[in-house]
Amino acid sequence: MKVTILKALPGIDRLNEKNQRGAIMVEAALYFPITIAVVMVVIYLGLFKMQESYFFFQTERAASELAREIAYPGYEKFHDESPLENNRIDFSWEGAPGADMIRGYYNAYNGSLSKIYRWGLDSRAAERAGAYQKALKANSALFSLGSTEAYVKINNGFLSKSIMAEIRYEIPTPGIIRYLGVQDRITIYAAAYQPVMNTTDFVRNVDLAWDMGEFLLEKLGLSGKAAEFAGKFNQIKELIL
Repeated sequence: MKVTILKALPGIDRLNEKNQRGAIMVEAALYFPITIAVVMVVIYLGLFKMQESYFFFQTERAASELAREIAYPGYEKFHDESPLENNRIDFSWEGAPGADMIRGYYNAYNGSLSKIYRWGLDSRAAERAGAYQKALKANSALFSLGSTEAYVKINNGFLSKSIMAEIRYEIPTPGIIRYLGVQDRITIYAAAYQPVMNTTDFVRNVDLAWDMGEFLLEKLGLSGKAAEFAGKFNQIKELIL
């Protein structure tokens, strides 16, 4: 009887077909904007993390390269271009350094005692720090959507030096993400710290200091008593600590 009724009313099939088409259009109108929003958010967050990772890479690279230039005067002679203009971590050894590069490297040691024993900072170190700061600002942003601020500072301590590199990048938030409650601008911050170390010079300076101490003890008639002084120093240290 049911089949007979449906056959007797052929307009019902057409009505059901129209209702199904209408339902599909309503679902598409609801889900399509949500799908587009989700895709846009995923793409934006992916680009955000890629930019953040590159900032960390650039700050670490700037700090480590500048630290090597200060630890080894003349190290920049091996670079053919301005800082951070390519993706190499260090200078290329594909071709052996030329005679002019090597001569310039050794000539950089000549001059005052401050260069030889790393006392203080000369104008060349400050100039290179400024060059790295400009390069870090110019060569770190992958996208030209926000504003970049970079800082490279040399910390000159009494016994050691260190490099601090920082970068801040403010990027406007797309409207579709602001609609979800995210703030208007997002700031990416990256920083790197690198101590200035030259192991060879450290060993050399310690050896020279020891020789100077032995020379002074000999002149003062206290030769051979260095071990006794060291023992008393250790006793005092144990009492204090």
